[in-house]
Amino acid sequence: MSTLKINESKEGNFAGSLLAATRAETTKFIGLRALVGLYASGILVTIALGWLLGASAKASGDNGFDTAMPAPLLVFATLQFGQLFFAAAAALQITNEYSSGTIATTLQSVPRRAILVTAKAIFLATVGFLAGVVMILLATIPTALSAEQYGVFELSDLLSAAFGAGVYLALLSLMVLGLGLLCRNSAGAIVSAIMLIVGLPQILQLIPLRWVQEFTQYLPTNAATFMATGASEPYGPGVAFMVLLAWSLVLLGAGYFTLSRRDA
Repeated sequence: MSTLKINESKEGNFAGSLLAATRAETTKFIGLRALVGLYASGILVTIALGWLLGASAKASGDNGFDTAMPAPLLVFATLQFGQLFFAAAAALQITNEYSSGTIATTLQSVPRRAILVTAKAIFLATVGFLAGVVMILLATIPTALSAEQYGVFELSDLLSAAFGAGVYLALLSLMVLGLGLLCRNSAGAIVSAIMLIVGLPQILQLIPLRWVQEFTQYLPTNAATFMATGASEPYGPGVAFMVLLAWSLVLLGAGYFTLSRRDA
């Protein structure tokens, strides 16, 4: 989308400017094969890992271990690894512009930074949600086939896991967008995201302090699990959603504050 077109819509109302900026984000995404490839890879890896986890559950079950779990939840468990692809893609959606120097052109095209950040947030949240839903729907069938009787599930299990994965990846994308705005480089944003969703939970669980263990339950990855599984302990899906939303608002708000105070 050209600079002229966005500047013309900028003179109109907020909604018109936001729509033009969101369209521009879509165009950028389609034009970057690496980003499309990361989302596709995340879905394909999840399908493969789901199948392997289902086969493992069957082998363990046949040997007398209680490994039965609804197939959609087995797929969701693989998101511990698959989420890294989606986080990297969300980070690159903003950090690519800093590394290539096109952020200056972007800010000239969309001088109202609130509109720019909102457009990126809408686009990434939408793509993240769709990726999460599609991922669960596509991976559940091969996982159920490999797990056989140990992966039997009901429609409610499928809907809960699909919706939970979609919401989690949407909100995770917002968290990573905030980290990208804070770090302004791909390596920093991706490493920060990995530490948040993988490193921090692993490190904190080694600290034998009660308050640390309780805090660990409120990290994004754990909250996503509680939301998708419908668990009631230590808190339910509603609280889990609020926890994820809080992480997203804090990190994205910090990123926007940083962008509004810095030059391109």
